[in-house]
Amino acid sequence: MLKRNEKLIKTKLWQYLLPGILLTASLQIGNVVDTMLVGNILGADAMSAVKIGMTVDNITELPGYVLAVGGSIAAGMLLGRREREQADCVFSMTFLVSLACGALFMLLSVFSPFFSRLLTGGDPLTDSVNAFVRVTLLGAPVIGVVLQFINYVAVDNHPSLASAYVIASNVINLTFDYLLLKFTPLGTAGAALSTILGYALAMVVLIPYLRSPKRMLHFIIPKKDLYQSLKLTLCMGMPTLFYMIFDTARGLALNMMIVRTMGNDGMAVFTICDNTVLIVEMLIGGIVGTLSSIGGVIYGEKDYYGMRALAKNVLFYSYAVLAVFMTALAVFTQQAVGFFGITGGPLLGLAVSSLRVFIFSLPFYLLNSFLMNYYQTTEKEKLASFVTSLRSCVAVLPPAFLLVLLAGPSEESKLRALMIALILGEAITVFAVAVLLRWRYRGRDFLLLPDAQDEHVLDISIHPTIEETSRVPREIIAFGERCGIDREKANLIAVAAEEMAVNIIRYGGKHVHSIDINLSVTPDSLLLRTRDNGIPFDPSHYTTDSDAFEIHGIELVKRISDKVQYLRILDLNNTTVEISLKPQEAKHG
Repeated sequence: MLKRNEKLIKTKLWQYLLPGILLTASLQIGNVVDTMLVGNILGADAMSAVKIGMTVDNITELPGYVLAVGGSIAAGMLLGRREREQADCVFSMTFLVSLACGALFMLLSVFSPFFSRLLTGGDPLTDSVNAFVRVTLLGAPVIGVVLQFINYVAVDNHPSLASAYVIASNVINLTFDYLLLKFTPLGTAGAALSTILGYALAMVVLIPYLRSPKRMLHFIIPKKDLYQSLKLTLCMGMPTLFYMIFDTARGLALNMMIVRTMGNDGMAVFTICDNTVLIVEMLIGGIVGTLSSIGGVIYGEKDYYGMRALAKNVLFYSYAVLAVFMTALAVFTQQAVGFFGITGGPLLGLAVSSLRVFIFSLPFYLLNSFLMNYYQTTEKEKLASFVTSLRSCVAVLPPAFLLVLLAGPSEESKLRALMIALILGEAITVFAVAVLLRWRYRGRDFLLLPDAQDEHVLDISIHPTIEETSRVPREIIAFGERCGIDREKANLIAVAAEEMAVNIIRYGGKHVHSIDINLSVTPDSLLLRTRDNGIPFDPSHYTTDSDAFEIHGIELVKRISDKVQYLRILDLNNTTVEISLKPQEAKHG
């Protein structure tokens, strides 16, 4: 038996891994270094003000982020299903809606003093928060457009370009950060302005994508399928929407509680712990993010073996990186706190002791992040939303308020209670998901994927050799006998599979390392899918194999099949050959 292997999946994972890590690292390092620069140049109070103002920043990003994440997953699934026109519709619609929402937030900048007073309760930090919030709202349209690009380009055969853009934007951002904070009186407004300038000026990096012939997604004026496109986008983006809403509510509630019960020192310690999570995201977010960029397409193709392989590798690499980070943080806690401008006094002791407790929440945090991304990608949006609502708010706030209330009067005891509550919030979420899966999905593992043997599916991989291709027809005919497929139809699809494999070897070049072949039986047809990492080659547009008149190779596949479709997805050749099981529709050429 020719068994399916993970070679192509691992190849794609490694191809997307480094750009994904660079992407999330660059996204998060901008926030972390922003905070460090503000703390070192402007002081701990300004750092706390930026942390409070980030709540409004999260709100302005909400529409663009939800549409970008939901739209990119939906577009990937549609491409996997070969529904290219609807994928273009999703791509275009999310851009237009996100831009409109950004314009609305820009108009709301006139109310920034009101928003700032609401966030601080009239605290002395109000003016610094207002300066940050006003500039953030004015730059909302830029952020909305940026979020679309960095999510779509990874799905659309350009994973490296997304990370290149974010790296460029952060270099510009941090350069302006230092200059504006150090040499101008802008204060916290300078931190917000440098971010907007970084995102706007770095857009020049995206020009190669807009001109690339490898693009599968194009901007169109959406005229039809608008409802279906919007529905699918919102369904895929629903967990992200819940996350943004609940995370914003959590941030508001915790910020207000900390400022009122622990003062600015407590807020500074909490800011450091929160930035530790950003560093974790910087390290493992790109690994987990491959579930969306690669997994959406794989799941859309119903490649369940590939999804299992992808999930297994993502978890392994993520926890390996997290183990190294937690060890380093536990050993060098004081030095880590020092990066945020806290190098001595009672505040240093508070920050070090709190951070050493807080790091025990990170293993649970990683698992919850994986589950949310995985269920969102595999159309389990309700389950993903359940995970999101618990870990970002519902399972965190009650323990936090209760434990801080019951804690002693000292600032140290209240901070320790808060750290324990944050650990409990993540742990409770993991436990609740385990209970729900056991109760609602009895007998199935947490991936909730169909078993290959439960469906009429043949899933194999072969090396790119003629000897191995000759074994493919025998496997398919034996599979057809087990499934009760008409012998003539089984022979036709077996011939098509062998010819496709031979042509992949012939035209794929030296890059082909493995060929994945998937044959599935539907009520109406046989669907043969081949996947390889050779040079781009579209068999559906190939007209003849030679100058001589002979029927073989791709021409033969076209004659005996009812439909041949090709897409270059994830920088892989993906070809689908369909043969109808209805006698009157079959071809016998």
